[in-house]
Amino acid sequence: MSDSLWQKLHEKMIIAARGRLPDPPPDSQLIRVSCEVAPAALRPLLEARRLTEAILGETRSGRTRPRTRTLFGDTPERATEAVVVELWNRLAKQNGARWVVVFDAVERADEATLAALTQIVQQPGWLRLPLLLVFHDEPKAAAAELLAAVRARDGDSVVRGEEALASEAKPIKWSTLPPEVLRALRAGALIGPGFEVRVLAELLSIDPELVLERLQHAIDLGVPVEDRGEGKFSLPSSALSALSASIIPSLAQAWHRKLGQLLGARAARAIPPPPPAPGIAGIAKFQAESVDDTRVAEIIDMSHEVVDLASETAAATSGTSGAGVDAGARPVAPDTSRPQAISGEISDRVESAQSNPPRRPVQRKTVLAPPAEGARSTRRKTLVLKPEVDMPAPVELTATGKVAAATVGDPLIDNVRAAEHMRRAGDLDSAAEHLCEAAREAAAMGAPQAAVEHANGALALLATLPVGVSRQRLKARALLELGRVQWQAPGYEHGFTLARARASLEAARAELDADAPVELVVDLAQALAGVHFDLGDPPSLALALAEVEEASRVLHAANDAIGAARLFNDQAAVRVRMGDGAHALKLLRASRAIFDARAQDDPAALRELAESEHLLANLPLHARMRLGREEEGYAIGMDHALAAERAFGELDDDRELARVWETMGRLDLKRLRLEEARLRLEAAFEVQTRIGDLTGLAQTTEFLSEVLAWCGRNAEAITMLRDSVIYNRDKGSPRGLISNRQAFTALSSRFAQLPQHADGLREVEILLAAGERELGVSPPDATEER
Repeated sequence: MSDSLWQKLHEKMIIAARGRLPDPPPDSQLIRVSCEVAPAALRPLLEARRLTEAILGETRSGRTRPRTRTLFGDTPERATEAVVVELWNRLAKQNGARWVVVFDAVERADEATLAALTQIVQQPGWLRLPLLLVFHDEPKAAAAELLAAVRARDGDSVVRGEEALASEAKPIKWSTLPPEVLRALRAGALIGPGFEVRVLAELLSIDPELVLERLQHAIDLGVPVEDRGEGKFSLPSSALSALSASIIPSLAQAWHRKLGQLLGARAARAIPPPPPAPGIAGIAKFQAESVDDTRVAEIIDMSHEVVDLASETAAATSGTSGAGVDAGARPVAPDTSRPQAISGEISDRVESAQSNPPRRPVQRKTVLAPPAEGARSTRRKTLVLKPEVDMPAPVELTATGKVAAATVGDPLIDNVRAAEHMRRAGDLDSAAEHLCEAAREAAAMGAPQAAVEHANGALALLATLPVGVSRQRLKARALLELGRVQWQAPGYEHGFTLARARASLEAARAELDADAPVELVVDLAQALAGVHFDLGDPPSLALALAEVEEASRVLHAANDAIGAARLFNDQAAVRVRMGDGAHALKLLRASRAIFDARAQDDPAALRELAESEHLLANLPLHARMRLGREEEGYAIGMDHALAAERAFGELDDDRELARVWETMGRLDLKRLRLEEARLRLEAAFEVQTRIGDLTGLAQTTEFLSEVLAWCGRNAEAITMLRDSVIYNRDKGSPRGLISNRQAFTALSSRFAQLPQHADGLREVEILLAAGERELGVSPPDATEER
């Protein structure tokens, strides 16, 4: 039976087994993860990731990158399953032992892990390393769906393992065990069905080897302790019940409190700033290749604009060691007027995306906000998320420039477990705080639904407590994390819309008191500004600018001039979208002066400079240019876009890189360089589809529609515009629908004499009109510049 199971596994690659796992053959090595040990959101996948990285000889420390919260939102890590599948596929290419990934007691895994495993199972050809899913008990709910997914691949992929070994018929008399052995077993039972030796040792304040000796003694005395390997042990449910019942309530409460502190204290401990990332080390090269922004000022028509930023500029440069507002001239980047000069990285990344099979499309099951009847009865181009290259753990910098804690490196850090133990200890405030941190971590790891679950869990706990200032701040933080997910993550059916995000963030604002921490106030203001920025209609842009300027004032009042300077790009982004080139250019010059001077000791400098270059590239698309110098303006914009492309490439930030490619495609479109525009927009589309950047996709598909129409690919152009309308409706973007209406008017005029496209255009018109009614958008003048 053993040989048959392992042989079948290597033939079918993914198998589900019921019962006890037989011993593997001598030529196989296992990456074995127990799902009943420390059940928490994505814990088994993160543990599998840690083990695989160790086998590959990789370390996560020292491969960090700066990540800041900006107007454009966090840059989340890719979905966890995409990371681990890429690692497993790399391991599959290694010579030597035949590796097998084993998830034990899968029915006890958390829902996020089960959903991720189901995604892996449902993508044929994605995983190239054998995967064995072992079920001990009857699976239910999400676990049953996973088992059904395995059976759907091949009914013969579900097999029965060996029967469990018979347990001792004689019941255990717990009181007869040696006191030190009984103490270890009681503590282990309190930790959960599965427990780690390190956690147990810290709880009991003894050496881990002594814990192992006591567990060995317990096994010798007939206690059914199972060694799962990697320092993890488990107890059967009968033993758990008996041991837990034998602990007096006061001791249980004390132990739960200590466990909460052990599992969460490391997460709250500040860590030193990491060494400069490779991109930061190359900052001198980036500066040398950046573009002279004085050329932008020459071609932007500022005669109709009023510029009054003296106070902002003075405040910005107060801590720059004498750096001026004008960063000075720089050599011009190479011209890309010829198709062959398009960056090779575009084709490389597109080829990489095409060589990896896509994940299963995002499931659209639960509708949190049911639309009006008939409003959404349409086909959708559902987002798919493909695996990609390995990415280091993010190191988050707060708005004030402080380094936030990174928790992925320590396998014992788990804010969800910490929250549960604090809840059992009766400390609901601490439990809610840990759940807020867990929500932030889940969002950063690419698990938005888990983030929402944790944020809602924190809100539910706080709702049971009397109102107080500290609890109001905790509630604001939970609502902030919820609003960020609703803003950034794709998924209309999950309530991830701009309207929902705005409601959550405004509710968070209502909870803040006058003396709320600066970091919380600024984070909330930036998130609200980002939502208003993506809404994009004139009133929303005015609100976005007000939020960012208020955040800047708060930071200045807190004597954080550099934190305020990090908001210059945010203010400039709003000004660019408003068409206010004069103000935007002043802000961008100030930002470049500050971060050029601080690049060597500020790990966020490269990102700030990259954002400045991208915004300078956007100026010719939004601001009025001097008559007769439009072509020169678009060429200068392309030079700045190339500088931004290099910087975001060094930062390995695919989302921003794709948005730069979209900008480059639009600049090429303005110059009627259609083939270059198509290649760049299609490259942006591939990446944005893979990472789930719904806002970026809405823009890219619209402009790709225009390019395809120019190329004579009429049916595809209509399809792309339809998809753009759907994306903008799903996120609830008035600006997006206004732009869609302009594009639709132009497309209808172009295809007016082509009756074969009437049905497709009619579908777009119906979707667009429905979206405008939903969001209260009035059709604009079709002659306005997009």
